[in-house]
Amino acid sequence: MTKRERFLAAIVGSLFLLGGLMYGISYLSRTISDKRAQALSLEGQIRDKQRTVRLSMLAADRLTLYERRSLPPDLEKARSLYQTWLLKAVTDVGLSEPIVNVVSSQSHRGLYHQLGFTVSGRGDLKQLTELLYAFYKADYLHRIRRLSVKRIQGSRQLDIAIAIEAVSLPTATHLEQLSDFDSGRLAHGNLEKYLDTILARNLSGPPNQPPAFESISDQRVNTNSSLSFTVRARDPDRNDQLRYWMEADGLAGAEFDRRSGQFRWRPSRAGEYRVTFHVSDDGFPSMSASQRVRITVTDPPPPPATKPPETIVSKPSFAMAKFVYVTAITESAGRRQAWISLRTEGKTLKLHEGDEFNVGQVPVTVRRIEDSAVELESAILEKRIRVTLGKSVAEGDDLAYSSS
Repeated sequence: MTKRERFLAAIVGSLFLLGGLMYGISYLSRTISDKRAQALSLEGQIRDKQRTVRLSMLAADRLTLYERRSLPPDLEKARSLYQTWLLKAVTDVGLSEPIVNVVSSQSHRGLYHQLGFTVSGRGDLKQLTELLYAFYKADYLHRIRRLSVKRIQGSRQLDIAIAIEAVSLPTATHLEQLSDFDSGRLAHGNLEKYLDTILARNLSGPPNQPPAFESISDQRVNTNSSLSFTVRARDPDRNDQLRYWMEADGLAGAEFDRRSGQFRWRPSRAGEYRVTFHVSDDGFPSMSASQRVRITVTDPPPPPATKPPETIVSKPSFAMAKFVYVTAITESAGRRQAWISLRTEGKTLKLHEGDEFNVGQVPVTVRRIEDSAVELESAILEKRIRVTLGKSVAEGDDLAYSSS
């Protein structure tokens, strides 16, 4: 083989070697790519399996939670226990005319049973808030499907209707009773936070206005004599109900009617006393007002010296008082008016505070007209009498007489 032939053979061999090397590299590259693709595919399958396992565990945990919250699997027991709980909830918040009914029962492929209930009654916004708080605080598998609230014309009362769905699972944890766990689903941990937030808005009416006391004058009374007066307040909101209370120290034996505002006291010691009266309404939020009254108690003046018999002037008889009756208390032109019936004369007097009339030969002055009583004074007899509506003057209660 010539030198040229050997050279050509070497070139051809090199070409074959280079081609084989390139083929080997290409084959190896394809093999690595295929293995990498297989690895990525296996990693994807592993992730899918892990996700499936994780979702299965979450579903199992959720099912365990549902089983704990579920009504008992026995449908009759579930209906009875849940209906009893609903009735107790509406009764505890004080709804009037409460009605709780079972309205439907439906099975869903044997997986769970759905029970329908309705609740109705009348109450205010505070009672509705308390009912909803009790509902969502209870750890039951239930929900409110429909809530209807309508304000009753001319009052603060609401007409409430609620449609509820509750679920019973065949695998429920509680067989004989309902769950006693707290749901933990409420944003605020206590009822007061919800009441403060919701009632301050007064969703069922205009903003509440505070009550205001009528002017109360300072009082004077002698020791061991009866003191009686009535504090009154008016509220711009006609539907509001008012409640009175008082704060006082040292007024032993004092009585105060929280509904009518009537104060009674028979002091035994002289001195100056202060009492603060309060009034609040039942609006949302509740508003209040205060009024302070000073009570001055003095010892009665000493009895006048006895005059010789010839100088004693006999006082006119007050016997006709048993025929004089307080028959009505009205209001005319913004002023209270008392109707005094003189039965022996067959006529009725319509008098205001400060007016005078005669009981037989005794002049009498109308000093004060209350809601259900009239205070009369006779200077000549040195008497002050409080006569209740419908009674005669002779049946009146003697009060401390003061010439001022």
